[in-house]
Amino acid sequence: MARFSLYLVCGLVLGAVLVNAISQDPGYLLLTWGDYQVETSVWLALSALVLSFVLLWFVLRVLRTTLRVPRALRRWFGIRSARGAQRRADKGFTAFFEGQWDVAEKALKKGGAPDEQTVLHPLYAALAALHRGESARALTLLEQAETEGSAPASLITLVRIECHLKADATDEAERSLEQLSSSDRKTPRARALRAELAFLQRDWQPLTELLPDVRRAGIVPEEQMQVWEREGWMGLLSQADDAPSAALSVWKRAPDALKAPGQSLWPALLDILRQDAQADAVQAQADALQKVLQERLQQQCESVSLEAMQGLPDKQLLKMKKAVERWRDEDSEGRCHAALARIARIEGDAEVEAALWAEAHARHPSASHAAGWADCLRQQGKESEASALEAEALAALR
Repeated sequence: MARFSLYLVCGLVLGAVLVNAISQDPGYLLLTWGDYQVETSVWLALSALVLSFVLLWFVLRVLRTTLRVPRALRRWFGIRSARGAQRRADKGFTAFFEGQWDVAEKALKKGGAPDEQTVLHPLYAALAALHRGESARALTLLEQAETEGSAPASLITLVRIECHLKADATDEAERSLEQLSSSDRKTPRARALRAELAFLQRDWQPLTELLPDVRRAGIVPEEQMQVWEREGWMGLLSQADDAPSAALSVWKRAPDALKAPGQSLWPALLDILRQDAQADAVQAQADALQKVLQERLQQQCESVSLEAMQGLPDKQLLKMKKAVERWRDEDSEGRCHAALARIARIEGDAEVEAALWAEAHARHPSASHAAGWADCLRQQGKESEASALEAEALAALR
């Protein structure tokens, strides 16, 4: 308020000074142009000049504002277009995440002009069509994206490989895979696709080599990883069934999860090693079976391991005594005592053998334990007791 009052006072003073100057000496100005003459005072001429400049500035300002209107309108419509494209993209990706493949494909295909789309639009539109079971349509969308250059060629190739694998077209998938560069083949997605291709082709060696990297990437569901690992290592082990050394190499390289009790890899290995271990001529196979059984029994005692011991020659079976004895207290089914009884017979200790068979039968009465104990008693000349045990075993089987 004080500043406004100051300006008002100054304006009044300047106005009074100007009026006083004009009244004392208005001046004279004559303008001549051909036959025309204009006479006026100096002050009026100055006022007209100032007014002309003000009018000129106002006209230029109006013209500049008028020219800016189309640009502002274009900017406004562009913002609305970008917002619409963003909404369609959000709708498409949300539908893809929710599994609404038809909605996702339609929304992503209507993403707007090419400069308003991301590289994900054509890829996810193709993936949505793929999940709907329309592999041919997905490949068509990928070819269109490749022609328009709306997505990198490596990404288009990866999605194309996935389409071929979904349709079990392994040959086409392999040809598409060859188009990737060495660096693109090392990406987590490419490794997962290579692993899936190897699984479908039953090419176990490259599959087992890729699985550790695929597991670390976490790009494949755990259930699928377990199937690939189980089938891959079992297939690789079956290919080495004619070479015990190769089978042992596969066993040592296999993941620890597949070596746990209850897994099928350990029984499969034992079946391979037992094929020739019973023949005295093949000492190497018997030694390999005895060594791997001894290592296994250092960690855990399983019925399949104790059953495999029956295929060992006497020399190798004697070496297993210490490894089996450590599990006697935990032998709820009597299998360890039965194995030790067989070792005692080889050692010629009939009394210990009979005691072990009796303990095995007491812990878990079974036909096999009864038969073993009866055979031991018959070797000692106790025919009546042996016959009673055999009769008991036959009655249990009925």
